[in-house]
Amino acid sequence: MNGFVSDVFQSMKIVITGAAGGIGAQMLDELAQAHELCLIDRVKIRDRKTLTYDLAKTRVWRSRLEWCGVYTSGLTKAFRSADVVLHLAAESLPQAPWSRILRDNIQATQHVLETAAMHRVPRVVYASSNWAVKALERELAPACYLADGPKIGSDIPPRPLTAYGMSKALGEITGKMFIDQNLLESFVAVRIGHYSRDPLVKGPSRDLWIGADDLRSLLRRCVEAEFTGYHVIYGVSAQRRSPYDLSYTRRLLQWHPRQSNEPSGGSTQ
Repeated sequence: MNGFVSDVFQSMKIVITGAAGGIGAQMLDELAQAHELCLIDRVKIRDRKTLTYDLAKTRVWRSRLEWCGVYTSGLTKAFRSADVVLHLAAESLPQAPWSRILRDNIQATQHVLETAAMHRVPRVVYASSNWAVKALERELAPACYLADGPKIGSDIPPRPLTAYGMSKALGEITGKMFIDQNLLESFVAVRIGHYSRDPLVKGPSRDLWIGADDLRSLLRRCVEAEFTGYHVIYGVSAQRRSPYDLSYTRRLLQWHPRQSNEPSGGSTQ
């Protein structure tokens, strides 16, 4: 992982894929006042200018020096001169059939990265998932759920347990390849925990919870903070029993979770 520098805020052009989804809707409200947004989804967003496009259908890349594919003027306009792509578009159900995971998580992510590289977009923020390391989480359980137990850090390579987790892990690895080939200036994969606007989450997801306010502020920092290179971070709120280590997330982004589903208010590990 490369170094990072101090934050320098400026208004930017941000492409948001999956803008009609639950997280996408949160980020529209979070970013719209400060930045120019280009919204992409398969469905239109009410009262918002939206490019309706299936990102899995367009192949734009043949080699590092040779480009192919037919672009709609809208897609080209969206990515041209963009500063950041916030890639949220995905099949979000861990039990989804392979056909949807292949289309919406693997093919679409590959095409987004290729299009970003073609148009020289400096940064891609990738919505990964805790499922990318679920096998390790299960291996370390129950110790990793203790406040003073072993935690899963940002230096841990992917260890998925399902096809969904594998698709998210592949997105992380593909982003690293684009960084190594100098096709992007920065790529950050956010291994998001269990997102819910309701803190009263039951069962195993309780310790993985991230609230809406924390998720909005975290992704905003991924967009606005100044850093270069490849990074993996975790997105959870302030659960002491979370299995994930937030120290690198804090250090890279100067971000601290403010929400907790613990009765005492909790604190970050």
